[in-house]
Amino acid sequence: MPPYDAGRDLRILRAMADQFEPYLITDDLFWPLSGRVPGGMPRLTIGGMLLRRHRLRAFRPTLSPDQQAQLDDALAAIQAQQDEWRLHYHQKISRDWEMRRQLLEEFLRDCDEADARDCFENWPSQARQRTMLHLLTEEAATRDLLTDEQQRALHRLDTNLRRYLMTGEAGQFLWSAPLADVYPRDPFWWLWVVPHEAAAKH
Repeated sequence: MPPYDAGRDLRILRAMADQFEPYLITDDLFWPLSGRVPGGMPRLTIGGMLLRRHRLRAFRPTLSPDQQAQLDDALAAIQAQQDEWRLHYHQKISRDWEMRRQLLEEFLRDCDEADARDCFENWPSQARQRTMLHLLTEEAATRDLLTDEQQRALHRLDTNLRRYLMTGEAGQFLWSAPLADVYPRDPFWWLWVVPHEAAAKH
């Protein structure tokens, strides 16, 4: 995975904050963002916003005073729109949660039908979906939106993932090293794994 760039994340989060209100009041789950960053500007989603909010809160002490002020302004703007458009925000959380769960279920079905070794070579990028799903789950739980069925679905998903992934001493952090402290093994176990086939070779 490419080295982590907090400045890039901050530019993306600021763009998200600028567009958060129009995004919330539309039915779109993916919203195009204006601006340019290395690697390309992603689309705005709730999961993507939560991913960057989580990382930037952790990296805030490493930012310059100006960057810290930009981060605080962006987070305040997002929070204000979450409060003003609360029902819309809750609906987007639920839809984003279900979309990412379905993507991971499809990934697992593809792995069942293909060579698992080839399939899980792509796990570092697929782990991003599981990480956003975790953050969406936390956000839903904080707002009393998480249902019993969603918790059961998440348990089934992780049970299936563990069929392919090995944790423990064979595990290694999948992303850029500076992010390791941001995503500890508990609860982010899927970022500290290797596929069973790969683990057997070590």
